[in-house]
Amino acid sequence: MRPQAKGLLVTFLGVALMSVEAPLIRLAQTPAITIGFYFGLFIMLSTQSILLSRGVEAWKKSFTTQPKGALLAGLCMGLGNFFFIQAVSHGGIANTVLILASAPVVSALLALLILKERTPFHIYIAAVFVFLGLYIIVAEGFQGGTLKGNVYALLVVLCLSFLFIVLTFYKKTSRIAFVFFGGFFVSLLCGLGFSFAITWDGLFFVGLMGLIITPLSRILIGMGTRYLIPAQMGLLIIAESILAPFWGWWWLGEIPTSATLLGGSIILGAIGFNALATLKRP
Repeated sequence: MRPQAKGLLVTFLGVALMSVEAPLIRLAQTPAITIGFYFGLFIMLSTQSILLSRGVEAWKKSFTTQPKGALLAGLCMGLGNFFFIQAVSHGGIANTVLILASAPVVSALLALLILKERTPFHIYIAAVFVFLGLYIIVAEGFQGGTLKGNVYALLVVLCLSFLFIVLTFYKKTSRIAFVFFGGFFVSLLCGLGFSFAITWDGLFFVGLMGLIITPLSRILIGMGTRYLIPAQMGLLIIAESILAPFWGWWWLGEIPTSATLLGGSIILGAIGFNALATLKRP
């Protein structure tokens, strides 16, 4: 399999898993700070188990190979997860994931400014259609959204874009170690204000997310950064903007509007266009 095709595949799988997180946060029915604290602990437990299963030497290598990259990427992930939980709690699923659709343009601009990296023209074409689809969805208004939730969602976009930049720059950084630090930082941010009180149902949903879904999704997305540039990563992340509302409709009964379906189809078409254009590149 060609490197770019492999990058597209593992990244999309990671994004598909990541799209389940927002509905799980709503299903937990627990304060955002409490979710974040337990969520981070579960991530640390899961990633440490994976690393230690490979042996002590492999564990040491994971934390000593470009450790600065692991810390910076972990900080970006931790902040991003913290803001994501807050955004979903205050603004709802659709608001949060649709704002994340701006990730490709932000990623492309940051890559241009920081990495001096040229972005293929087809990504900008795809981004135009992404914003067209986004406009169609947003035109009806964010139902049930709040300004606070929208601000948190924009901060998620920045954290996610910087995460792609860091992982692109530090290609040898362990894709598991940075996820461990991401769990550490989100628990640290939530640790001062959380409550131990959580229902068994809430603990189950947070545990499912922190032990399995989030670590695996971030590891897959981290692997994708070895083959794709930040703008391409950002464009693939947009798939969450379609998948998460679908899970919300299926699990929570949140029925998408006709505008959401039309705009979502355009966004998915743009992702497909970018994938084909990427695979055709030598």
